[in-house]
Amino acid sequence: MASLILTATSEVNGTEVTCKVHNNGATTKPAYLYVQGPPDSVSSLTGYQLDSCCMFISWYPPFTLPGLTVQYIISVGTDQQYLNDSITNYTYCPMDPTDKQYLFNITTTNKAGNGSTSNIALGFQLTIDVQLYVTDKERGNVNWTFHFIVSVHQFCTNAPPLMDITLKGCTKDNCYSTTNVSISNSSYNNISLVVQFPSNKTLKTNATLYYQNGVTVQSKTITISTHDLNLALINVTSNSVCVQFQFVNGSTLYINYIHIIDSQGQFHWDDLKPFNDSLNFIKCFDGIPAGNNLTLHACEFETFFNNCISNPPAVITGINITSDSTSSVLLSSVHSSSVSLTSAASTTPSMMS
Repeated sequence: MASLILTATSEVNGTEVTCKVHNNGATTKPAYLYVQGPPDSVSSLTGYQLDSCCMFISWYPPFTLPGLTVQYIISVGTDQQYLNDSITNYTYCPMDPTDKQYLFNITTTNKAGNGSTSNIALGFQLTIDVQLYVTDKERGNVNWTFHFIVSVHQFCTNAPPLMDITLKGCTKDNCYSTTNVSISNSSYNNISLVVQFPSNKTLKTNATLYYQNGVTVQSKTITISTHDLNLALINVTSNSVCVQFQFVNGSTLYINYIHIIDSQGQFHWDDLKPFNDSLNFIKCFDGIPAGNNLTLHACEFETFFNNCISNPPAVITGINITSDSTSSVLLSSVHSSSVSLTSAASTTPSMMS
């Protein structure tokens, strides 16, 4: 019996070595040996964000000799996972998800040692849906108090803890009542907030949520009003407009100035007649010149004309008035826009402050 020791001089897996034994001129049949060292790297490594919580990568395994196995060491930051040779994909759901790129390193290994490392970077976007609703509002002497619900729908159970909320209402010129609300519980769904806003403003309002890992999420913007009055168009005839005035409960009846302008801003008519003391009444205005697409503004007596147009307590647009005495009611061409929010849903006024 003879023994033979071979040392591979090539590190390429699958290298073929042919062995023959010569004995007194006779040659045995050849024996073939194949070299298997540390495995090569994986191939066709791809990945993508699987859903709102997780990422997914897949690959093709490297060459390995029959009967031998290869394992995979997957590292994402400080997280590490070992997978056996039958697995060629991996789903990763970060414990503290953040809007950033995650670097995946995958190293092959077998009994001969660790092989090559391949990597891929995947972008990740945390999905948190935030809605803002008004549930109630109260008029005070100076400010209005609004009751909000912030509805937070987190698609991942492993979302980071919520640390703080800022609720802000803005006109086109200024922002008001930025309110910080400390959060001590990480599992919030419907968050109740009470915030005060100044009177006589129409404000675009949203909530911003701040999470422990630095992620910031903003709600959709809603429009709220701290004006006292809702207007509704009741009837339009020749040279006449009838309007229903509905004051918010607890309001002061300070609206005593009405003027009508056309779509180009041309002044048509005004009325300084005092209104009665009811919170809900109808008033008709006669002798209005004919015009299409007129706009009715309700303002305070002390309000200057330009300020009334830019920040009206109430407004109705799209009024068409004819000079024909047989003119019928033109409700089909009329719509009203209220700047007072009377329910949890948002309303968009025709004129913004």
